[in-house]
Amino acid sequence: MSDIGTLVNRQALLAELQQVFDAQTAGILLSVLDKVITQIYQVGVPREDFRELKQTVVELAEAQQRTEQRVTELAEAQQRTEQRVTELAEAQQRTEQRVAELAEAQRRTEQQVAELAEAQRRTEQQVAELAEAQQRTEQRVAELAEAQRRTEQQVAELAEAQRRSEERLGRLESAIEQLVHAIDGLRKQVGGLSDMIGRDIEDVAHGVVYATLRRELGWQVSMLERVWKTWDDEPEEVNIFGTAMDPARPERKIWIVGEAKRNLTLREVEKFSEQLRRARENLPGEIFPVCFCYRARPEVQAAALNAGIRKES
Repeated sequence: MSDIGTLVNRQALLAELQQVFDAQTAGILLSVLDKVITQIYQVGVPREDFRELKQTVVELAEAQQRTEQRVTELAEAQQRTEQRVTELAEAQQRTEQRVAELAEAQRRTEQQVAELAEAQRRTEQQVAELAEAQQRTEQRVAELAEAQRRTEQQVAELAEAQRRSEERLGRLESAIEQLVHAIDGLRKQVGGLSDMIGRDIEDVAHGVVYATLRRELGWQVSMLERVWKTWDDEPEEVNIFGTAMDPARPERKIWIVGEAKRNLTLREVEKFSEQLRRARENLPGEIFPVCFCYRARPEVQAAALNAGIRKES
């Protein structure tokens, strides 16, 4: 890029552009000129040939300054530019909605064309003042036409890139579908693991509650198990269920009704309290409620105690 900088003084050229166009338009035209110079440099045009070409352009521009006929050519060039913009807009209408990037590029192109049209309107109002700048204007219009040609080529390249993107999207959709099937299988495995963990904690709860009641209360306790009971005409699962006999009150039948959870919550305490209410309404004798958990927040423990539930952990 340093060799290109020796051929063209970008700052000087930008200053000349800004004498006629606003800053944004001047920047756009300078960028276009950079691309042209870069392409010429990449194909290996000798520096002397480039200077001769530049001198030829200057001479042609000076000849243009001496003729008013080029004003008509400028109008025709502007008409061709507008025709190209119209064709580009029609091509954009055929582009699929999914090409958001291409749509945004088209919007910017239309905005730039509108700015150029406004600049052209001001040019027509100030023909006398732009007589000396006409040489530079003609050169810039030619560069703009070349930029438009490259824009059309870029649009074609973008369309091809879109086609390749659609192919990749199809492959991606297939991969996502396979991933969904894999996740569904994993979900089933996790569900099975959750059931197994739930059964494990219930087994632990049965042993702990059984041993605690025998050791601390001296009760005779039946085997504890998970059962289904139909209370209020609705079947429901009871995690810890069995009977006990207090030697001090042998005539009194005691029902052990319990809940086993890894992490006890307020909502589960409320649900268990409702289950205890139904148990008391359907089981003759005394109900001994108990909750077994690995973890419970202080407010949950307080709620369980207030509900008359013995907590084991």
